Amino acid sequence: MSSACLPPRLPSPRIALLAALVFLLWSVVGATWFLRTYLGLVTSDQVLFHLQHGGMDYADPRMLWRAFRCLCAVLLLTVASGWLLLRLRRWHRLPLLALLGTGAVVSVNATVSDPCQPEPDGSDFLARHYVDPASLSLQLPAARPDVLLVFVESLDEGYTRTRPPAAPLLPRLTRLQSDFQTLGGLHNLSGSSWTVGGIFSALCGLPLQPVGLMSRNSLEYSQGFFEGGRCLTDLLAANGWEISFYGGASLQFAGKGQFLQDHHVARRFGAEQWRQAGLPVPTGGWGLLDSDLADLAWADMQRPRHADEARMSLLLTVDTHGPGGARDAGCSTGQPQAADEDDDDVPAELMRGALRCTDRVVARLVQRFVAQRDGRPKVVWLMGDHVNPRPVLNADLLPEPAGRTVFHALARYDADGRMLPAVDGRRQFTHVDIAATLAEAMGLSWAPQAHRLGLGVSLLAPSQPATLIERDGIGRVDGRLSCRSPLFQRLWLNAA
Repeated sequence: MSSACLPPRLPSPRIALLAALVFLLWSVVGATWFLRTYLGLVTSDQVLFHLQHGGMDYADPRMLWRAFRCLCAVLLLTVASGWLLLRLRRWHRLPLLALLGTGAVVSVNATVSDPCQPEPDGSDFLARHYVDPASLSLQLPAARPDVLLVFVESLDEGYTRTRPPAAPLLPRLTRLQSDFQTLGGLHNLSGSSWTVGGIFSALCGLPLQPVGLMSRNSLEYSQGFFEGGRCLTDLLAANGWEISFYGGASLQFAGKGQFLQDHHVARRFGAEQWRQAGLPVPTGGWGLLDSDLADLAWADMQRPRHADEARMSLLLTVDTHGPGGARDAGCSTGQPQAADEDDDDVPAELMRGALRCTDRVVARLVQRFVAQRDGRPKVVWLMGDHVNPRPVLNADLLPEPAGRTVFHALARYDADGRMLPAVDGRRQFTHVDIAATLAEAMGLSWAPQAHRLGLGVSLLAPSQPATLIERDGIGRVDGRLSCRSPLFQRLWLNAA
């Protein structure tokens, strides 16, 4: 071929610029594909929060391997695209670059949402409705109850209703839920749609927002977690409850350990602590799996009690973490994994096994807890930390008419171990209503602003004050609370 037929050769700086542009565009496509495939749809707050507080460093090694494979694919596509572009004339390069850029934009829009809908007058919706727990005067019950609060990873309410002839996914927890009290539909706000966001929202009464990302003070921000705000754990610790947290994953993941430490959870156990105790934490997966975690948590709950202290035990499971859950040897069915079988090939079957394992171990822990005859009243609250962002079992489940909601159940027992009678509710609520509800379930009362805590209301209040989403609708509330709040930033920074 004559040189006249070849495209003009680009100068080296332009080749480098073109390669960088192509790599950037394919990186955007690859990263958003990875998020969409393995984590489902995400919010911009969720992405920014994990960038600030860490995520992949302490994640399941399987996720790191998937991310590495995605990066290799991006590099191969970059090389192939660069080779093709260098052999095209300029007027042919531009349409292909435009097509790749359009693909990147479409991929981002299909993966990351920003639900912020600001108030028309620009006011702070959160500040207008927030009841600061630090401003309340608490009245304690005559007998302080022990509390078991279990956050089950990615547990939808829909898992309790399978289509025939599919086998039940949560037979034991479904029976417990029918015996316990349910309060209606627990809906996910965007700031509660990942694990730390769900736990924070439930304990502090407001959804989580990232603060200070990429600013000169972002490191300072990551060394404290909502330092100017108060959560239910702060109130309980100040009034004599000893609070313990048991998790299988790393406490360093997404700032979880910092949050627990800053909000008076005195005893904290995660993957690092279990390893330091000499326990064989799996090198693959998110950490210590649920069958071992529940047994270790129960053993620790039997430690000697100091005087008349009350206790609150928080447990966060890991087996049902996406995209497909984990194989837990403690719940083995006797069918070993084939040597050439990749978990990505069987996500639905893997998740079914993970759900049934978690169902068994959580139900057993609850039964042990309430069977104690120690003369203490008890409160049990079970909930998913959020809905599963990437549901792989939709074909097994009956549709939820009001949309996907989070599993929850509440039970209260007197000092003789008798369950207190309670009527199921038909309320519509979110994570922000849980702190107030749990506080009243424990027998606490407060003034001023009785029955209100953070952005939430107690669902046990006789007057049945409306929740935010009952008053304004889930769409409007989620939109308003997804916008940056000056009050939240002041509370995070402990600024006056």
